[in-house]
Amino acid sequence: RMPMNRGDLSGPAVERTVVSIINQMNATFTDQTIGVTHVEKQIVADEILDIQEVILHWSGKAAAADAQKGTNGGDISDSPATTPFDLIFTTGGTGFAPRDITPEATLSILDRECHGLMSWASAELTARQPLATLSRAAAGVCGETLVANLPGNPSGAAQVVGVLFPLLLHAVRDLRGGR
Repeated sequence: RMPMNRGDLSGPAVERTVVSIINQMNATFTDQTIGVTHVEKQIVADEILDIQEVILHWSGKAAAADAQKGTNGGDISDSPATTPFDLIFTTGGTGFAPRDITPEATLSILDRECHGLMSWASAELTARQPLATLSRAAAGVCGETLVANLPGNPSGAAQVVGVLFPLLLHAVRDLRGGR
């Protein structure tokens, strides 16, 4: 048997869910609007260093470290991120298979872990999907960026985003000093 490469299905599911939630929220607000100014996607190998490199780059921590060392970044792009992203979602690698190492890669570079966030999501979703209990996903702050691991299953990833997104907006606002 040959493995079938389906491409990234969970990333687009997350993006559709975020857009849907933002549209719903904006339809109810009269005094403010929520928007997304930039979306970046990258398929990354199931290797701890590869996962860390992308998270560090998108959080701006790689650029800060390179500036301290006087170097010019890695091979993620031609120029290091100058403005950290507010939020990074990773998809996949949160189960028990030998290649599921995304939480370990994430936890090792977080400045502050948020244990309760993913525990709460798991508790909320377990009634709908008992397998949610098996998630080892992590979340926390890397530099000035909130990072959340999501399951690789498109439906599961969308469900977790649906539960977490309002909380994540609040956390991002706190990270930005209430802005």
